[in-house]
Amino acid sequence: MAHISKFRMKPALSIRIKKNLMSASTRNRGVMLECLLTPTETTMLAKRLAMIVMLERGDSSYHISRSLRVSDSSVQRFRRMLDAGLFKPVVRELRKKNRSLLDVLELILSAGLPSIGGPRSQRRLQKMRDGAI
Repeated sequence: MAHISKFRMKPALSIRIKKNLMSASTRNRGVMLECLLTPTETTMLAKRLAMIVMLERGDSSYHISRSLRVSDSSVQRFRRMLDAGLFKPVVRELRKKNRSLLDVLELILSAGLPSIGGPRSQRRLQKMRDGAI
């Protein structure tokens, strides 16, 4: 759970801080995320992205909640947010890549975990991580 100060920032300062974070993270995405986020936060963000991908793909709420080990209410909340268009930039960015959404989802879900598909699957995932596929 994130620990945030109970004292609110002025809106202008909050916007400025967020803009600085976004501009810094576009230059060195991986390094920034690795340095700033805890393993729990990284997992949380990966699950959120995976939910967006799976909802966009048309998977059922039940399948998503069981696969990602998230509550059904979280999946429903993300479905409403997706329907409202709040994730358009994320979906657009995912579609820009040459990889399919399924490939992105597989990479997210396999991040740092051993392959259950055997060595052949592990080699294919490594090629995707390296950008060869």
